[in-house]
Amino acid sequence: MLADKILRVSPETFRNRLKSYPDWEKPTQVSLAMKFLEKRRQRLAQMSEVDIQDAELAFERFKVSINSDRPDDAKLYL
Repeated sequence: MLADKILRVSPETFRNRLKSYPDWEKPTQVSLAMKFLEKRRQRLAQMSEVDIQDAELAFERFKVSINSDRPDDAKLYL
């Protein structure tokens, strides 16, 4: 069973592991994020008004779908 395989770690141990986590990947992560955002900006600049409206409608449907099974006090999208 999957629950039996989950490693149980105390909050204190978890905090200590986070403190010693290396930051060597930060510049690489930032660089990749900037490249991703630039590609997204270019793609959005090329979209027509109809495409933008279709994307907004699809996102609204997505939000309704995600929230439909969640309790009222636990909605992800308001």
